[in-house]
Amino acid sequence: LDTSGLIYNRDLISESELPETWDDFFRIAEALTLRNEDGKIVQYGTLLNPKDMWFNYPIIKDHGGYYYGKAPNGDYNPYDVGLDNDCMLDYVNRMKELQKKGLTLANENGTESHISAEFANGRAAMILYGLWNASIYQSMCVDYGIAPLPKGRNGEVSRPLATVQGFVVNRFTRNMEAVESFLEFVLRDENQQKLIEAGNRAERRTGERNPCNISVIESDYVSKDPILSSLSAIGFNCEPFPNIPEGTIWYNYTSTAFRTIFYGDKSGNPVDAKEKLTELANKIRGDVAVMNKVPEKIEIPTGYLVFFASLAAAGLAFLLVWRRRSAAPGEIAERYGRKESIVAWLMLAPLFFLLSMFYIFPVFHNIYLSLTNYSGVNLRDYGIVGLSNYVEIFSTGINGLVSMIIWTVAFAATVVGLSFLAGTVLAVVLDKVKVRIAKIYKIVFILPWVVPSVITLLMWRGMLESDGLVNRLLGIMGMPPVPWLTSSFVAKLSCIFVMSWFSFPYFMVVSSGVLKSIPRDYYEVAKIAGAGNAFIFFKITVPLVFKALFPMMIMSFIMQFNQFGVYLLTQGGPPGDVLGSPGSTDLLITYVFNTAFNTKRYSLAAAYSVIIFCFVGLFAFVSLRIGKRKIYE
Repeated sequence: LDTSGLIYNRDLISESELPETWDDFFRIAEALTLRNEDGKIVQYGTLLNPKDMWFNYPIIKDHGGYYYGKAPNGDYNPYDVGLDNDCMLDYVNRMKELQKKGLTLANENGTESHISAEFANGRAAMILYGLWNASIYQSMCVDYGIAPLPKGRNGEVSRPLATVQGFVVNRFTRNMEAVESFLEFVLRDENQQKLIEAGNRAERRTGERNPCNISVIESDYVSKDPILSSLSAIGFNCEPFPNIPEGTIWYNYTSTAFRTIFYGDKSGNPVDAKEKLTELANKIRGDVAVMNKVPEKIEIPTGYLVFFASLAAAGLAFLLVWRRRSAAPGEIAERYGRKESIVAWLMLAPLFFLLSMFYIFPVFHNIYLSLTNYSGVNLRDYGIVGLSNYVEIFSTGINGLVSMIIWTVAFAATVVGLSFLAGTVLAVVLDKVKVRIAKIYKIVFILPWVVPSVITLLMWRGMLESDGLVNRLLGIMGMPPVPWLTSSFVAKLSCIFVMSWFSFPYFMVVSSGVLKSIPRDYYEVAKIAGAGNAFIFFKITVPLVFKALFPMMIMSFIMQFNQFGVYLLTQGGPPGDVLGSPGSTDLLITYVFNTAFNTKRYSLAAAYSVIIFCFVGLFAFVSLRIGKRKIYE
């Protein structure tokens, strides 16, 4: 069971001093907040994230707001959204008061990780969080505890949101007996005990895993440990997160909505909280309606399918014949005998099978899905609805699509261009130094390309944060901080720089090989004619290397077009002021990811993917045709 509670530092607040109510919580937190002579906070009574709705949800409910209401039968009613009622304004005003007192994250890009880091460093007395980082707290020698949340205005203990971890079984499996045997084995009390003990790092009893099994909860391992027993008690009084297809919709909008409410719009100007809350609730209601909309299915007669399949086959045959007749002299390979051809085709058959299964079939299946109403509420009972997804994209979503295409193309082209130039420059420089020194520098420069990108991107993200290493160095030099990830324009430049830094080592290595194949006569003639180094580089080296690497640059462009590393660096932000619109650094591929996994509208995401496929395919085809003509010229 994944849930949260009131985590506290026993060295800063004792168990007897813990708050009974939320009013007590805010009062004690303010009293425990300490400042130095300069007014800077050196100890937080608590530290909250105003953009968050998960850990703050008990406070929201205490003020009268709620996510989804419930029907008379107890089921969640996703059409009943309570995030725009008058009670939510009370919550907003309370959080703004805490902002003024320094009890919330000052940086709008701050996350729960920053809150957990402050607690791990012993600078926060209480936080609303789970024990997922408990091993870090132990390694930092923090004497922590966890307690139930304070009581609400109704006199009852507040209930944190909770989700579960478990084993998912497909009820359509063909091996039900094996599945039942597995479940019977894994659900045994002794095996559940082993899982919980392993998850809590055995004798360390960190609290990272909360048991649901009653036998495990009553065991000495849990019941006699203050952390685990308190955590399991919280598990009996938590609120399950809405386990319905519409449940995750809030992830699309709440962070952006609360960011603008508490930190202002992209220009820093304050916004009307009531209007933004209304926009938030209406967006959620709109997505719920769209997810549950049942488009009229289209029945395509079998004869039509046969006709279009035959037409496609005829078109493919025509292209093959036309391609053969229009081939350049010497382009058609030498004809082989029937025996050699059969052997060659048989040897290529496994490759064609793999290509068909993992490349060709997914493309056509994706096209098929884009023509259906496949979604989180129609995982099995879906059918063809025609071009409705494409109509939506090119009507209501056209502005976001155009802006994303422009940014994605500009990003990919700039990264490839800068990487090519930087790689070629370094290859030329290393070509002129001693061999042994050149090898050392090549190893140094190729490290960014070798180190796992996830690790490196997280490193860059930390360095480019508002209070990261780069801005700290600028402060030491007396320069103002730069909004590397918070300004729309600067964030785009940061993405281009970091991704170019990733890519240039590859171009450097390949360019080094191309340079060795360029005849030295070209350079000697240019020097005799009085040409300078810059002229030789841009008029001889760059054109020749470019011509040799042109096909590779096309592939690199396509890879950058689908670059997911940008999302790891910026999370698509800074977010736009309009809820649901793409973030400033959202590429097409990252927006498709969010559309698929946050709104569960898989058919719409498939339609976006088809558009990306057509655009990239057309670009690659035209570019290669142009490059081919230049080669023959």
